[in-house]
Amino acid sequence: MKRLKIIEQIIIVLVVAVLIPFITIGIIISNISQQSVRNELANNTSLIAQFVGEAVENYVNLSQGQLDQMAGGFNYIQNTMAKVQYFDEIETKTKLFKDLDIIEKNKIPKEKYNVSNGRLTLVSPIDIDNNYYLSAQININIIDKLLGKENIEGRNVYIFDYQTKKLVVTNDTNTPDKEVVSDLILKEDSKKGLFGKKKNTPKAYYKLKNPQWLVVVDTTKKVTAKTITKARYRIILSLCIAAFSIIFIVGLYTYYLYINIRQLFKGITAISKGNYDKKIHLIKRAFTPHEIVFLAKEFNYMANKINVSYKDLREKNKELERLNDFRENLVNATSHEFRTPLTSIIGYTSRLLRQDIVLDDETKLKSLQIIKQQAQRLSNMVEDLLVIPELESYSLKFNIQEIDLSDSINRAIEYLSSNEVKFNSNIADDIKNVWADDYRLEQIIINLLDNAIKYNKDNAPIEIEANNIDDVPVLKIKNKCDKISDDIKEKLFEKFIRADSKLTRTTRGTGLGLYIVKGLAEAMKIDISLECDEEFIMTLKFNDYVK
Repeated sequence: MKRLKIIEQIIIVLVVAVLIPFITIGIIISNISQQSVRNELANNTSLIAQFVGEAVENYVNLSQGQLDQMAGGFNYIQNTMAKVQYFDEIETKTKLFKDLDIIEKNKIPKEKYNVSNGRLTLVSPIDIDNNYYLSAQININIIDKLLGKENIEGRNVYIFDYQTKKLVVTNDTNTPDKEVVSDLILKEDSKKGLFGKKKNTPKAYYKLKNPQWLVVVDTTKKVTAKTITKARYRIILSLCIAAFSIIFIVGLYTYYLYINIRQLFKGITAISKGNYDKKIHLIKRAFTPHEIVFLAKEFNYMANKINVSYKDLREKNKELERLNDFRENLVNATSHEFRTPLTSIIGYTSRLLRQDIVLDDETKLKSLQIIKQQAQRLSNMVEDLLVIPELESYSLKFNIQEIDLSDSINRAIEYLSSNEVKFNSNIADDIKNVWADDYRLEQIIINLLDNAIKYNKDNAPIEIEANNIDDVPVLKIKNKCDKISDDIKEKLFEKFIRADSKLTRTTRGTGLGLYIVKGLAEAMKIDISLECDEEFIMTLKFNDYVK
């Protein structure tokens, strides 16, 4: 199964834990709110129908009462002109009645309340043989003015005749009256009630006794949109704002968390690939958890420890490789270099011990000289091997004293002199004495001369010069040699480095001579330098001398 990333899992969690519950809650709250507002609309519609019915009924009854009072007062006016003037004053001052007139009894409308062109005709008997009635008209087509628009809240009001179901008056000129009463079902034992097939647009009726009219109030779509739809939109909008606020906050938190976790991933990946220098750099904000900061701090501490340990291990490995190379070179060099003098010593010793032959004195002397020479050679190699650990551990001890440089040079020449080697010595008479260890200084000069002998070309004489240059004692040893490459020249003072390659090697030696020379020279503050062109020149400059 494929493992999801953190961001993918968080998105799924948000959808499951936030969006789905919010949608469910939104639907529930919306339905509850819709049901509540629908009931409120129905109650308001019923109340408005009752309010309109009672207002119209009171208006008609008030008008009828005033007309009855006028009829009673009419009987006391004897002058006809005064009666006419009385009617005019009533119409002008009250602005309630229109077309006041005296009609005969036989001309009274069959219906007690006759509505024509939005006017209701009222009659009241006059005491003139009971054959005449006072007739007047009131304006019934004034629902908005009578009730006020704020009381009916934008609803459509219809007044029907209860018996004939004919429309008496309405404030809606767009909807046919038959459509309004198409689904009207009256309850005989109830004065008011609700009807309508659409739940969100309820209709209500209210029965009037005098006159026998039926007031119907219809809830328009505008009222529904203002109440149910608007409330639904507000609920949905509030839930959406709350959901998106939660998603935004969680997303912001997740963003910093994800970036910091990615930094941890990168650090772990770098460590796994061997990059121990990798550090974790967090984006530290208010949303960054303490645990992540703690993990990053501990990871960086761990990475630093691993890096230090790795560097130490790498240095130790290099040291082990160096020691291993040193061991191999030492074994190879000593096994080869020790074998040659030992073979000579054994050979000449065996020759001297033979009883089957008679050797003359000259032959015996020559054999003994060769044995001594090879023994000195072994002694020098052993001395070189013994001095290396002391040099590298800085534990070599010196007996510094005033030394005659010319004596040290002459002893070294005498030590290495033979019929095969020629030395041209040029030592200034005023050469200054130097401060050094006599034994170690002689060892330096012997190694330099031995090196010059090994790589000398065409048996040319070894040149030795000792002078005071700028009042400082300087020793130079020169020999003819083949040209040495630059990469070898830079390494000549290292251990086991030879001027000749392994394939063309013809000279003897361990390759430790110049390494020992440099170590001893630096320990005694003697500057050593090398020049190599057609001549191989080693220069020693003595900084500590007798002034």
